[in-house]
Amino acid sequence: MSFFEVMCGNLFSVGITVIFHVCASLLLLGEIPYKNRKHYYTIFGSLILYIFAAALIGSVFYKTGMFAWPHEGGEIIFNYVEIVGIMLFLRVMYEKPYEICLATSVFQIILYAVGWNLADIFAPDKFYHLEIQSERREYLFQEWVMVPIALLLVIGLLYRTRAGKLFSQWEGQKLGPAVLVFLVLYPVLSQIVQETVEISAKDAGYNPATAFIFLLIIYMIFMHTGREGIQQKRIEDQEVSLRQQGAYIENLEGLQKEVRRFRHDFKNMMSGMYLQAEEGNLEAIQGYIQEMTEDFDLQVGSQIRLMNQLANIRVTEVKGLFLEKLHTMQKEEIHCELDVLKPFKETRVRSTDLCRCLGILLDNAMEEVQGKQDGRVQIMISSQGGYTTFLVKNTLHSAVDFHKLGTAGYSTKGDGRGIGLNNYKRILGKYEKALSLTTIQDGYFIQELKIQES
Repeated sequence: MSFFEVMCGNLFSVGITVIFHVCASLLLLGEIPYKNRKHYYTIFGSLILYIFAAALIGSVFYKTGMFAWPHEGGEIIFNYVEIVGIMLFLRVMYEKPYEICLATSVFQIILYAVGWNLADIFAPDKFYHLEIQSERREYLFQEWVMVPIALLLVIGLLYRTRAGKLFSQWEGQKLGPAVLVFLVLYPVLSQIVQETVEISAKDAGYNPATAFIFLLIIYMIFMHTGREGIQQKRIEDQEVSLRQQGAYIENLEGLQKEVRRFRHDFKNMMSGMYLQAEEGNLEAIQGYIQEMTEDFDLQVGSQIRLMNQLANIRVTEVKGLFLEKLHTMQKEEIHCELDVLKPFKETRVRSTDLCRCLGILLDNAMEEVQGKQDGRVQIMISSQGGYTTFLVKNTLHSAVDFHKLGTAGYSTKGDGRGIGLNNYKRILGKYEKALSLTTIQDGYFIQELKIQES
């Protein structure tokens, strides 16, 4: 076969492989985050580049005889080419950390090997003499018909087992050096295991059990790291719960003091009202009642309403964040209002990222009104219509340049600041269905975060 014929055949085969990797990536890592058309064009360009590069390298390896090297040396090198190529492609697609892209790449290579082994059941001979026309046809039928069917079965298995949930459990965890080394050495270790099995079985043929063994090992690694992540999450939830209980107790103690103070004032008010009643002064009595109601609302009612609103926040981490910030605002004597229109139970944004974003908005609002007599902060949370909306308003006491807002280094509070909103935009950039809006209206600086949940 000429180099051109080999190249054309490889282009088609690599194209089928790439379709498998794209489908597997969507099932494991979720939807591709949409940034803009340029991002999608970059993804498509890198896809074409990978197909051409892998087909070209494979053709060179075949024509130079590298695939016939002892101990499958050429196959091992080509496996590394595939792993690095898929890792870089995933990095372009999802912009996730390299270790996550590496782990996903190796896992997909193993899944492809499993699919290839399933197809190989119908054609157990590993080596084809492509110079012979009949064997070339068998090879093309195997590569272009049986392998795609087997890979489709693997994709179906990933979908049915909801493997993406397993990935989401460990994705946020840091992979240890030992795990990363194991993943990097997979092609070499796979060949060592294969040759060991062949020697023990006294069989020179390829044993498909090797891919299944490594698939099981990788699965156990992911399960272990995922379980560690769940345990760490439980510990963090318990810590947040303890902080919440402490804050609740502190609020209740403060509320009890206010009730005692009001009870003392109430007796004095009632004594004054009694004298007015004896004189028949109804206007004075109405004024007393209005003052009592206003004092109660100021001293006790606002605290009760605030705690009722906090009860509607069902996400533990977010509730802990608001408890901490509200407690800080009370100490700083910053007037704050919180409205949770409907119970906030869940969102598609990771709780850690959401808390970082909300913390930045709240800190900026607190800094702007701190020390201002008429400073106010208003917070609203709404979960309805398939959207979750967070609104943070604060009275504006300084000029804002919207063109520079959110850029690193710019702040209305002086030089060396402005990191918060820049990080805020960078975090939200990971979520295609999370939108931010900044406006100024009626003397208020308004920051809105809207998340599309469906």
